[in-house]
Amino acid sequence: MLEKLIPSEISMLKRNPISYSIWLMPEGNIKDQLKNTIYSLSTDFGGPLFEPHITLVSSFLGSEKELLQKTEIISKKIKPFEIFFGHISYLDNFFRSLFITVKVSIELKTARDIACKELNCNDNDYMPHLSLTYGDYSKKEKEKMISTVDIMPDGLSVDHIFLAHNNEINLKWKVIQAFHLIN
Repeated sequence: MLEKLIPSEISMLKRNPISYSIWLMPEGNIKDQLKNTIYSLSTDFGGPLFEPHITLVSSFLGSEKELLQKTEIISKKIKPFEIFFGHISYLDNFFRSLFITVKVSIELKTARDIACKELNCNDNDYMPHLSLTYGDYSKKEKEKMISTVDIMPDGLSVDHIFLAHNNEINLKWKVIQAFHLIN
């Protein structure tokens, strides 16, 4: 059965619905703009609310105490860097329903490699993005959503990483702690 699925579908099957992830999150005006867009799309089209974020590494398990320690170690190995956005896109995937593409830079790739090494993850199906909505929508609905997005930032500065708890069964996410990048 797995050989008939495309890579992103296989990745979804490997996902732990109750797990942890490390997020890159916007701050200030960029956070406000993105949060307002996510709220508007959720209100107008239905769908869960969540904080604007780019997932660096996801779907890993462990004790919260141990993961806090590992996230702190990761934060000491990554230098602050810039994220640059591409365009708004969509897939036929609940958690990649409508999103802003993220350009893969050497700094982003390095940050991911460091996090994966520390957390022993080997998922090569990384597609960095900032989701604007989660859900199962038609192509027509997604195109209508895109037409309602009036402000889109060019990117964001990353000077923190965030350990988050994911409960994808109940569609709830909680940021546990922020870690300043000090390398």
